[in-house]
Amino acid sequence: MNLPANQLEKSNYSKWAILIFAIAIYIILASWPTPEGLSPLAQKSLAFMVSAIVIWVFEVIPLGISAPFLVMLMGFIGIVPVKDALAGLMITSNIFILAAFIIAIAFIGTGFGNRISVMMSGIFGSRSDKVLLSFMLATAVISSVLVDIPTAIIFSGVAYPLLKKNDCTPGKSNFGKSVMMGIPIAAAIGGIGTPAGSGINVLAISLLKNTAKVDINFLQWTVIGFPMAILLTLAAWYILVKMVPSEIEYVKGLEDVAQARKELGPLSSNEKKFIAIFGVTMALWLTTTWTHLDLVMIGITTAAVFFLPGVNLVTWEEAKGKIGWDAILLVGAANSIGMAIFNLKGAAWLANSVLGGVTGAGVIALLAAVAAFGIFSHLIIPVATALLAVAIPVLAVMATNMGINPALLVIPIGFTASCVFLLPLDPIPLTTFHYGYWKFWDMMKPGFFISLVWIVLCVIFMYGANALGII
Repeated sequence: MNLPANQLEKSNYSKWAILIFAIAIYIILASWPTPEGLSPLAQKSLAFMVSAIVIWVFEVIPLGISAPFLVMLMGFIGIVPVKDALAGLMITSNIFILAAFIIAIAFIGTGFGNRISVMMSGIFGSRSDKVLLSFMLATAVISSVLVDIPTAIIFSGVAYPLLKKNDCTPGKSNFGKSVMMGIPIAAAIGGIGTPAGSGINVLAISLLKNTAKVDINFLQWTVIGFPMAILLTLAAWYILVKMVPSEIEYVKGLEDVAQARKELGPLSSNEKKFIAIFGVTMALWLTTTWTHLDLVMIGITTAAVFFLPGVNLVTWEEAKGKIGWDAILLVGAANSIGMAIFNLKGAAWLANSVLGGVTGAGVIALLAAVAAFGIFSHLIIPVATALLAVAIPVLAVMATNMGINPALLVIPIGFTASCVFLLPLDPIPLTTFHYGYWKFWDMMKPGFFISLVWIVLCVIFMYGANALGII
């Protein structure tokens, strides 16, 4: 959308002001007297991360450009050698996210995504609260194995005509507000269900392996994440029902959905191909413990199979315009800066300075502190990849020093990175923002209570997983 000249000028001034602020922050923090136990280069790496976060949050420069630029700049100003910075940029997580986007494109392009959304809409009846539950549970389940953003887009696309049929006016309808907030909330929650649900999960697994030499496989993550995601979705649904009570008791138009189900017809050949290929993919992901196949290799192989002659579920011309290249580059850049902080011992210093006070607490209190930090730090660092890049090296060092499994502290941070409701600047909630049914403050209110439940469930599931030897 083209802005009027006066608004564009104001926007340009604002971006220049933020850019100058980011540069000033780096100069001040890097020039500050070096604290005891911190090397000058480590100090620069921490200052650089703070500046990078400011640039990313306000998108002074588009993410797809600022991410590789900042990685190169980190090498240019001497924080780490350029080759090391670039090595951190090109990580396997990027390949997995690329594969996940292509799988999602095939899911939508074959029509299977629409079939699933239509079949699952209104399955619990026509009462407004049950319709909301239908949308949220379906979104969470699908989002656990596919990229969360396309899942939210699919289900909101099915919900919108239903809202119009019920005269749910944007900005006035509580039912419209709850549905259009509930779908992205469920997509974000469902995204923690398996590693395939979000690129954030894979980045967390990658950083854990790089910093602590600890491997978490697909099944380990899923055994903890999927049941937690389902319970959390139910809790989020209940909170929305109570905090955003619907103005209508029963939803009209579900008969149209029922008619749409009848008109779906049998599975097309492309849908059958997708089901078969993705079914094998899921089986391979879930059995990596025994097969020792690489998670990323399975994903990218699946993506490649979709392009094979005779399969033809995706074309590159179709895919390249729908892949989130900025997300891929941002994940790599966050990893590169995070690894620089870790390798320069900045993470160890930060662990002792910020979290040293909780090292003597019991496991439950420690887990609660870590989960709360992961959620509420979004108010300061709303970019999930940057949050992981800062927190995971710190927690890995802290856990090692305490003699506990680093995965016990790192996985909760991976989970909570998807809790994006307190400050909904993330692309997931923004998938439905443009419909006009909710404002930022509307999501922040139920988001606070969902976040509290998230902390409790995270503590219970992580403590249980540790006690049962799952991790």
